[in-house]
Amino acid sequence: MPASSTRTRRQGALTDVFFLILRRMRFPLLLLVGIYAVCTIGLSLIPGVDAQGNPTEPMDMFTAFYVVSFTGTTIGLGEIPEAYSTAQRLWMLGTIYATVIGWYYSLVSILALLQENSFQNAVRQSRGVRKIYSIREPFYIVVGAGETGTLVCHGLDRLNLRFVVIERDDERLARLRLEEFHQDPPLIAADASQPQVLANAGLLAPHCRGVMALTDDDEKNQAIAVTTRLLAPRVAVLARIRNQETETHVGVFGGDLVVNPFERFARQLTAAITTPERYRLRETLVGLKGEPMPEPRQPPRGKWIMCGFGRFGHAMVEELRGSGIEVSVIDIAHYDEGGVDVRGSGIDSESLLAAGVKEADGLVAGNASDTKNLAIAVTARDLNPDIFIVTRQNQTANAPLFDAFTDDLSMVPSHIVAQEFLARITTPLLGQYLKRISQYSEKECKLLCDRLARYGRGRIPELWDVVLRHHGAEAVCEVLAQGRTVTVEHLLTDPTSRGWRSEAVVLMIRRGAKTIDRPGPEFELKTGDRLLVAGSVRGRIDVEVVLRNPNALCYVQTGQEGTGGALWRRISQARRRRNG
Repeated sequence: MPASSTRTRRQGALTDVFFLILRRMRFPLLLLVGIYAVCTIGLSLIPGVDAQGNPTEPMDMFTAFYVVSFTGTTIGLGEIPEAYSTAQRLWMLGTIYATVIGWYYSLVSILALLQENSFQNAVRQSRGVRKIYSIREPFYIVVGAGETGTLVCHGLDRLNLRFVVIERDDERLARLRLEEFHQDPPLIAADASQPQVLANAGLLAPHCRGVMALTDDDEKNQAIAVTTRLLAPRVAVLARIRNQETETHVGVFGGDLVVNPFERFARQLTAAITTPERYRLRETLVGLKGEPMPEPRQPPRGKWIMCGFGRFGHAMVEELRGSGIEVSVIDIAHYDEGGVDVRGSGIDSESLLAAGVKEADGLVAGNASDTKNLAIAVTARDLNPDIFIVTRQNQTANAPLFDAFTDDLSMVPSHIVAQEFLARITTPLLGQYLKRISQYSEKECKLLCDRLARYGRGRIPELWDVVLRHHGAEAVCEVLAQGRTVTVEHLLTDPTSRGWRSEAVVLMIRRGAKTIDRPGPEFELKTGDRLLVAGSVRGRIDVEVVLRNPNALCYVQTGQEGTGGALWRRISQARRRRNG
């Protein structure tokens, strides 16, 4: 975005406040100007009198304005430059009362303006716009401060990424102000579906990297996505959508990433049943760095019961039946629409028994009420202690209740969306790679997942993108420019000991429109390649040293030490201690 546009946006925010003041203070200002003009002109026309009582010339215009000015503000400097005539004193009496009334009216108008919500909002908006457009590092716009938005904000904060929050609900903003962040984020109370609001939030700023539409209204999320795509095509759009039709529209008109948490979890549960290792690998890749590695899960493949047939229930039943799994549906609200096998809530044992809970292998409690889902789960567990239970948790505040029940698997829509968004933000290539793992066998997924678990010491490892360009990969680009070869093996060699391999793996390389999946060690890199890499913290440091330090690259390629600076000397000393 050009710097002129950024300046225009900041100046526009100040101009709004300025013109609001002028519009509301127009009459008081005109009144004061009129009073001073009449009083000054009148005083300049009235002749004075000398000590002997003889008439003198009237005051000049400047002196008259000077006298009226101090009279209107102080009323206390006396009769200057000479004693006044009776006519002048009568005129000054009128001047005193007129100017006092004019100033009183103007001050009351100013105080009334300062107390108006519209003026206070304009001032806050002006301050917020100046604060946002002064950010000199990448930041994201989070629209919606509900549970998902709050989780995303905390995730961005953990990643040391700046963000701006737009939320029209003052109560949600008040709760967000109580959250602890490393830096207080700018908060905007407005409707983000209006283009001007997004512009004021920094959409046009050069450091804005993405917009996350997380409101509870699919249409507003769609409007945000379309506005972002039209006003700032370079900015990534991530939208949460619950309606399948809206999801398609957003994907066509501007969504870089559209997440329907219901359909996403339905596919994940089906994958956990049919391909558990692939499911575990996906959970590892989209998980937050430092969290425990997902444990292997194997939900049973037999008969399942679905309690609730809303949007989530429809998605679950469609995915499970599409995989050849038998499903019985319990619901009251949608019973007359078809597709429901048992009319009931699932809370009572009668409806569960009618659905075959005694013989069922799994049950999904998928209503919009957390207490109802827990009641269904407790009843089902009493009737069949061995049944695999999946619960839908709608409110994170109810986590202690779900923890006390100890279900087998919990579906938290806000966590699904937050994890997906944060993973895509930190590693843009991840979305393309996740589509490719569907081609992996269970054995391949297990081997890769175990390898990543070793790198992370039992926790989610580092996952990052590498772009081979002169900024960030100077050493590699210089060697490639000389016509020499750099391979994946060189990149993943420990720069402190050439016989060791770094704790990192290249998952995918993007070269133009071509994608190379899990390249081998002899694969030759080229300038402009984009790499998706996973590994430990130490592995990431090793890879970055090879990318940027010519001496480290020379060592991993030839085994010969360079004569570099302080960094290379420290690396050499570490290598000698390790070998010796």
